[in-house]
Amino acid sequence: MKVLHDWDRLWIDGGWARKRGLSLLCYYLSRKFPVLLRIKYFRENHEVIESEQMTYMETLIKLDKLSGVSPIFGIRAVIRTKYGDQIDELAIRHGLDVRLHTHIGEPPDPDRERLWDPPLSQTRDTWHFDTKWVMGERLALAPGELPVWHVDIPHYLAHYIDYLYMRSVWDNDK
Repeated sequence: MKVLHDWDRLWIDGGWARKRGLSLLCYYLSRKFPVLLRIKYFRENHEVIESEQMTYMETLIKLDKLSGVSPIFGIRAVIRTKYGDQIDELAIRHGLDVRLHTHIGEPPDPDRERLWDPPLSQTRDTWHFDTKWVMGERLALAPGELPVWHVDIPHYLAHYIDYLYMRSVWDNDK
C-alpha cells in the first residue's frame, strides 16, 4: 500500500485553530470553575473534550494491532463508571486485556501506590515511563515489566509512535 501525504501550508487552518483554542479554553475554565457546567455550551463542550479520550483509546488499539503490540489497559474505577460499556465493547471487539487500576494514596503524592487487578509486576520507575521517554530518559525495563503509556495524555502520541518505531528497530537489530 502507498499513501500520499500532502503538506500544503506552513500554518494550521485558522478556523480550526480558533474553534479548538476556544473549546480548550472553555474546557479549562469549566474544570477550574465547575459552576460553568450549568451552562449548556460549557457542559456539552466539556463532554466532547472528555470523550476524545475514548477515541484516543481506540486509536491506540488500532496502532497497537498494526504494530504487533498486545496492549493491556489499566482502567480506574471513575473511568469505568463513565465509559464502562464503551470500554467493554472495545474489549470484546478487539480481544483486549482490560484490568482494574487503583491508586492508593492521595494526589499530589507522586509515589502513591499503583495496583492492577489481575496484578502486574510494575516498579515505580515504570509508572511514568511515557513522561520519562518524552524527556529523553530511556529506562531499562526489568523482566516482566511493561512500558506505561497513558491514554489520558494524548499529546504523547507522536512519542509513542517513536517508541514503537525504536523498539522495532532494536528488535530487528537483535
